[in-house]
Amino acid sequence: MLVPIDTAAVKRIESQMDALVLKYSEYDWQTMLSVHGNDYCKQADMLLDEYRQIALPLRTSWLVSGELRETLYWPCRSRQARAVILMIPGNPGLADFYIDFCTAIHDEFIEHMDIICVSHLGHTRFGDNRGLVYRNKKTYNLEEQVENMISVFDKIDKEYAQADRPKMFLCGHSVGCYFAQKICECRSARIDRVFSLFPAIESIGMTPRGRELWFLFQPGVRHVLAGVVDMIRWLFPLRVIHAMVNASKSLNADNSHLVVDKMLHGPCVNSVLRMAADEMRKISGLNEEFYRTFGHKFVMYYGRNDNWVPLECFEKMRQVNTGGKVTLCENNISHAFVTSQSEDMALVMTGLLKDELHIELDKKC
Repeated sequence: MLVPIDTAAVKRIESQMDALVLKYSEYDWQTMLSVHGNDYCKQADMLLDEYRQIALPLRTSWLVSGELRETLYWPCRSRQARAVILMIPGNPGLADFYIDFCTAIHDEFIEHMDIICVSHLGHTRFGDNRGLVYRNKKTYNLEEQVENMISVFDKIDKEYAQADRPKMFLCGHSVGCYFAQKICECRSARIDRVFSLFPAIESIGMTPRGRELWFLFQPGVRHVLAGVVDMIRWLFPLRVIHAMVNASKSLNADNSHLVVDKMLHGPCVNSVLRMAADEMRKISGLNEEFYRTFGHKFVMYYGRNDNWVPLECFEKMRQVNTGGKVTLCENNISHAFVTSQSEDMALVMTGLLKDELHIELDKKC
């Protein structure tokens, strides 16, 4: 399923790390600390930095129910993962937006946890496993996106079907929480925990941000915007487009480059806006019966000043989902944390995961 594009760098760095450990293992611990400790730490840190930069995340593409999916993959160091997270993006659904977030989490649980993040269909251009740029000009409605994400979960679950099956976690962000909810509605027995971050799961079109932007998602408007994007790419060199996006100050430099290189194409923009239009129309009232029944599987994290998920959504969920964990942010993290607060959100997520995993992992070590 998830076949790494290139594992040579991973093996080389791991061999160097093994050699480093072997080199210093001949010293007793007092000599090691007093004489060689600094040198060892410097060399180990350099190898670890190289490992992070070169090896992770692994990039791959795989066919799911006839659709090619862009996927980022953080494998654990041990032979068998004890927990697996499927990270489901918000909208726009670029997996690359979540690299800093997922990497920070993976660093904490690198011995035991696999993380998989999958872009939404049509939201990005990406290189397939042959090194060719995959240009998907098709647009997908919300139901098609959800249905294929369920198939993604099924394939991942099948991949990890073994005697010592790892814990299966979903982590959704924004409307990705709606995807996680829909997966749990039909696969609840195979999911151990769902982490919902700033969950946009009800009446999105009636939120302050939804009312402000609804006109952008109308068919005529979104087709015009997609055409304008293609025209800009035709008229201006990439360095000018990068400068224009950077000047907006709405994204950091890395994310600005991601948007220009991978998403700022007419078909991708049309797909992003098409899915947003469906969110406005089709995600309506909260499925209270579902959360009363399966809420114990959910850890839900709400923002204090969130124009996509107002505070009343938190208050309602706290009354409905009495069996799960429903918390309000105390760290002033924004809904769009991937733009500038990935490490802050990863710190929160790490704490939530420790509650789920550390006792069990310590017993198994």
